[in-house]
Amino acid sequence: MLHAFIQAMLPVFLLAGLGALLSHKTTWLDNPALAALVTNIGLPALLLHSVLKMELALAGMAQLLLAMAASLAAVALVTWGVLRLTGHSVRYYLPVLTNPNTGNLGIPVVYALLGEQALGIAVIISSVVTISHFTLGVGVMSGRFSGRQIMRNAPALALLLGALLLGLQIELPDFAMHSLDMLGGITLPLMLMLLGRSLSHLRLGGSTRWGMLAAMALYRPLIGAGVASLMAPLFGLDDLAGLTLMMQCAMPTAVISYILVTRYQGPVDETAALIVLSLPTSLLTVAALNMLCNVG
Repeated sequence: MLHAFIQAMLPVFLLAGLGALLSHKTTWLDNPALAALVTNIGLPALLLHSVLKMELALAGMAQLLLAMAASLAAVALVTWGVLRLTGHSVRYYLPVLTNPNTGNLGIPVVYALLGEQALGIAVIISSVVTISHFTLGVGVMSGRFSGRQIMRNAPALALLLGALLLGLQIELPDFAMHSLDMLGGITLPLMLMLLGRSLSHLRLGGSTRWGMLAAMALYRPLIGAGVASLMAPLFGLDDLAGLTLMMQCAMPTAVISYILVTRYQGPVDETAALIVLSLPTSLLTVAALNMLCNVG
C-alpha cells in the first residue's frame, strides 16, 4: 500500500520539483499571466468538463458543495475558538488555517491517488475553497467584503454554468467537450509547477515561534480531515466522494493565503513557514486516509 502511494505521488513531486528548478534556472514561470491563464481558463475548463463528464445530477453537485461549505464553516468555527483561547490573531490566522490548498496541490493529489473518477469531485470541492479565499480570506483580513469578487471568479462562474447545463439537461456537442478537455489538460501540470515555484520562493524569515508553527502545521490537516469525516456521512456522500472530501480538507495551508497576508500586511514569515511545515503533515495525513479508507 505504501509503495502504491509513493508511486502515485511521484509525478506530483516531480512536477513540483521541475517548477522549482525552472524558477531558479529560467524565467518561464515568472510571468503572472501564466497563473492567470490557469485560474481563468484552465481551471474553469477542467471544472466544466469534469462536471459534465461525470453526468452528476444537480442534487449530487449541491450535496458536494454543501458538504464542503459546511466543513469549512465548522473548521472556521473551531479555529476561531482555538485562536481566541490561545491569544493568536483571528484576523490573519483564521483564513490561513481554515482554507486548505485544494487547488494546485489537492486536485493533483486526489487525481494521482483516486484516479479520474474522483477528479470532478475534487474540482467541485476546490471551487468552494476558491470562493472562500475571496470571501472569508479577503473579508476577514481586510475587514470588508465585496460580492463583485465572486462574480469575477472564473471557477465559480464555470460551476454556475455547469449547474445550469445540468439543470436544463443540455449536453454540449463532442467538439465542445473535446475543446474543454484539451484546455483542462494544461491545468494540473501547470498548477504543480507553479506550486513548486511558489514554495521555492517563500521567504521563511527569522521567526522564532517554531513551536507554535509546528502545532499549527499539525492542526491544519488534522482538523480538516476530522471535520470532513463527520460531514461526509452527514451529507450522505458515497465512499469515493467522502474520501475525496477528507483528502481535500487535509491539504496544507494554501499559497494564496501567503499572498493575502502579504497584501494586508500580516505575519508573512510565519505564514510562509506554515505552508512549508504543513506540507509533510498533510501528506502523511492523506497517506493514512488512503490506507484506512481505500475505496479501490
